[in-house]
Amino acid sequence: MGRESKIRKMRREGLLEPVKEERRNYLWVKIVSFSLIVVILVFVGLWAWGQADKDVAARVGKEVIKKEEVQNQFNYYANMYKQYGIDLNNPKYASMRDNLQKSVLNSLINQSLLVQYAKAHHLKIDMDKFNKDMEDQINQIIEQGKKQNGEKIFQDSIEARYGSMDAYKKYLRKVLTPYVERPLLAQAALDAQYKTIKITDSDIQKYWNSTYQVDAEHFLLKVDKDAPQKVWDEKKKEAEQIYNEFISEKKKEGSKFNFADFAKKKAEELNKKEAKSGKEVARYENLGYFSRGQMVKPFEDACFSDSAKPGDIIGPVKTEYGYHIIHIIAKKPMHEKYDEPAKVKVKLALFTFKKGDKKGQDAAKMSANSVSYQLKRGMSFDRAVELSNDDQNLKKNKGLTDWFTAKDKPEIFKVAEKLKVGEISDPILTPQGYAVIEVVAKKPPVKATLDNKDVYKKVKDDLMQQKKQEVEKEFLEKLKKQYRVRTTDPWQRIVAFFKKHFGKQWDSFVAWWNKATGKTENTSNSSTSTTTNPVKVPGGNGNTKPLQPITGGGS
Repeated sequence: MGRESKIRKMRREGLLEPVKEERRNYLWVKIVSFSLIVVILVFVGLWAWGQADKDVAARVGKEVIKKEEVQNQFNYYANMYKQYGIDLNNPKYASMRDNLQKSVLNSLINQSLLVQYAKAHHLKIDMDKFNKDMEDQINQIIEQGKKQNGEKIFQDSIEARYGSMDAYKKYLRKVLTPYVERPLLAQAALDAQYKTIKITDSDIQKYWNSTYQVDAEHFLLKVDKDAPQKVWDEKKKEAEQIYNEFISEKKKEGSKFNFADFAKKKAEELNKKEAKSGKEVARYENLGYFSRGQMVKPFEDACFSDSAKPGDIIGPVKTEYGYHIIHIIAKKPMHEKYDEPAKVKVKLALFTFKKGDKKGQDAAKMSANSVSYQLKRGMSFDRAVELSNDDQNLKKNKGLTDWFTAKDKPEIFKVAEKLKVGEISDPILTPQGYAVIEVVAKKPPVKATLDNKDVYKKVKDDLMQQKKQEVEKEFLEKLKKQYRVRTTDPWQRIVAFFKKHFGKQWDSFVAWWNKATGKTENTSNSSTSTTTNPVKVPGGNGNTKPLQPITGGGS
C-alpha cells in the first residue's frame, strides 16, 4: 500500500484529522474563479453585442435605424441652417446641434413605428401622391445629374450604362420606392387614427375662449439633468424657500413689487456664492409672448393653466433644466388670433442704397424727395416707379403692393395709416431704402366672431390640427410599448458609466503608462463624409439631397 493510501485509510479510521482548511480554501478558490468567469463572459457578451450594434442608432420592432441614416437626415437640415448663417459645427450652437440630432432620430423612430403598424394592418397608401412624389424625386436626380455633368455627357453616360433614359427612370423608381413609400405609409397609419376625432360646437366654443398666448418671465434655479435624485431633492427645497421669498416680498411691496428686479438680484446673489466653480446656478429671463408648443411641457402646462391669472407667481415648476418660479404678465385669449388687423394697399417707389454707404444714402434720399415733390404736383405714379430702382416685381405691377399690416411693413404702415386714400407721402426711411407711397385703399381692423362662417371654419380647422397632434402623440406612445424601441446597447451604458465615474483616473493612468513606456497617444481624428441619398447618377458623385424628412409620419 502506498503512502497516500495509508494516509487516506488512517483518516477514515479517525486516526488522523481531516484537512478541512484545505477544502475550505479550495471551495473559496472555486467560487471566486467561477464568479470571475461569469463576469468575464457577461462583459465579453455585452462587448460583442455592442460591436454588433456599433452602426445602429436604434432598433424599433423588427426594423433597424442606422447611424448613417440619422447622419444623412441631420446633414440635410445642417445645410439648410448654413444657408441662414448658422454653422452647427460651431461650439456656440452645440445645444442646437444636440437638439437637432435628437429630433432627427425621434422622427425616424416615429416613422418606423407608424410604417410597421401600417404594414401589419395592411393599410393602403395614396397612390396619386406616391406617383407625384416619385416623379418629383426622379426629375430632381436627373436635373442634378445634368447640372453637374452637362446634359450631353449625362445623357451619353445614362445610355451607355442603362440603355435608355426610360430604363434609368425605371431603375430609379425601383431604388426610390421604399423612400417614397414610407412617409405615405406613416401618414396612412395616422389618417386611420384621425378618423376617431369628433369636434362639436361646444368644443369650438371652449377652444375659442381658451388662451392663445402667454406673456411671462421667470427665475430659474438650475439643476443638471443627470444629477442624482438627492441633488434634485435639495434643490427643490431651495426653490420652495426662494418661492416663499418672492411671495413675501410681493406682499410687502404690493403694487410696487417688481418681479424682474427681485429675480435678477436673487440670481446675482446665488451666482456670487458659486463664483469659484464658474457655473451659473440661477438666472432671470423675460420670455415675452409665446404660444403652445414653444416651451417644455411642464412649463407650458403651468403657464396655460386656466387657474393661472395675470399677476400670479407660480412655482416651483420642475423641468429638465431645474426649478422655475414663473410670473404671468398677461394672457391673450384665443379669439384675438382671428381678429383682422388694419390693412393698407399702396403704390410704392423705392430708392435703395447699400448699408454703410453714406453718399449712396444721401443720393437715394435726394431722389425720393424729388419724386415726392413731383408726385404732389401731378406726376403719374407710373413715372415715379420708372425713375425708382425698385425690384422688378413691383415695377411689373406699376408699384402696386398687396394688402399689408403694421407687422408686415411697420415703417410704411405707420405713415400710410395717417394719410387719406390718394395722398402722397414724404420719403420714408425703411430697411430697404427710401420709399415714397400713394395710398390706394385702407381696411379698418375687424373683431372676429364665431357667427362669421369663414372665422368658424378657421377655428374648427385649427382645433382639428391640435386634436390631431394630441392623437398622434398618444398613438405613438402606445406603439412604443407595442414595438420595443432601443436606442442604446448595454455595452455603451457600461462605457458611459465608467467614463463618468472613473474617466479621469483612467486618463491619468493612460498618460502615466504612455510616459513610462515611451509611447505617445494617437490623437488624430479622421473625419468621414456621408452621401445624402442612396441613389447615384453616372459621372461625378451625382449625390442628391435626401427625401424631405418627416416628423412622426406627418404630412
